Amino acid sequence: MVEAVAFDLGGTLFHGEDDVSKAKSVLYERLCERGYELDSSKFESILREASVRFAAQYHGDYRRFHFGAFSEVFFDVWGVDTTAEERASFDRLFWQTRLRHQSLDEHAESVLRFCRRQDLVTGVITNGNRMMTETRLETAGIADEFDVVLCSTGVQAEKSTVEPFEIFLDETGLDGTDCVMVGDRIDEDTWAAEVGMTTVYLSGGSAESRGPEREPDYTIDSLDELPRVVTELL
Repeated sequence: MVEAVAFDLGGTLFHGEDDVSKAKSVLYERLCERGYELDSSKFESILREASVRFAAQYHGDYRRFHFGAFSEVFFDVWGVDTTAEERASFDRLFWQTRLRHQSLDEHAESVLRFCRRQDLVTGVITNGNRMMTETRLETAGIADEFDVVLCSTGVQAEKSTVEPFEIFLDETGLDGTDCVMVGDRIDEDTWAAEVGMTTVYLSGGSAESRGPEREPDYTIDSLDELPRVVTELL
């Protein structure tokens, strides 16, 4: 019987409209303001190479969400020296811009109310740092809706490993078979199956898979379909 539902954030409870491209534009403007000599085409070229290298180096490693991680790779590809503080400020600007251009899924609040009516434990298991996670939840006014909030830098493990899901079970005191994990990444969120959790894949995510994919137990096209799935499992 289901006693808890855990949610991913980005792509599941929150969606962005051109948030990445807007963050890139703001980052480029800030680089120019700081006096770095870099034309837009060169910036895009460095960004592409850095993104490939960053994914290869950090996927599966929670440290990629610490401030400075991506900028460190970016400046390394560029061949320009800068301070750790400067790199951290660029990463902070990038993520804060993305978060400003993300909004809560239109069905999120009703789904969370459903979970509360069913007296279910609700949780967040997300790849990210504390700032990113708290900003999302507080800005949307749903921070108090969750009993457990786990982010990868806090638990020192990414969702493309089993550790975050084990920690969720430890903190709730529940068995995996009593829990549901909802997310839009079948190379990350479906790792919950390793501890016996039922996995629900929210289709439509555009992120490229970076690791092995697992077949989800359920696939939904919209978050408002989740109550039906949970009801089946009660």
